[in-house]
Amino acid sequence: MSLNNLAIFQMAKMRLDWAAQRQKVLAQNIANADTPGYVAHDVKALDFKKLAASQEHRTTMVRTHVAHQPSVAPSPGPYREFRERYPFESSPDGNEVILEEQMTKLSETSDQYKIASELFKKHLSILKSVSRSQR
Repeated sequence: MSLNNLAIFQMAKMRLDWAAQRQKVLAQNIANADTPGYVAHDVKALDFKKLAASQEHRTTMVRTHVAHQPSVAPSPGPYREFRERYPFESSPDGNEVILEEQMTKLSETSDQYKIASELFKKHLSILKSVSRSQR
């Protein structure tokens, strides 16, 4: 059995790949903090709703009894990144890299990488324990 066939591992791997790519882009932004005319870049955020919907084996909530309440998950609304740049956020030479902003993004990306790797480890340990108990 390949772990690549399991949806949870596919999603964790995609999140790890996304975090690694974003870390690379943010590092380039910081490296070019003094380059005249350099514009900061970022990686498009992953939409996990679309990702989960695209998986072959989806798990849905089922009402097993009439007295149970139906699942009513609130809609998160459209997820989009909105940024309003102010003239004082770019240096006189046209560089738009704000080091504090880049460091915050690096910290967020590191946290997301840690979460995805812990999720991967936890599910792997669950599979190991199940396979040991079946012997």
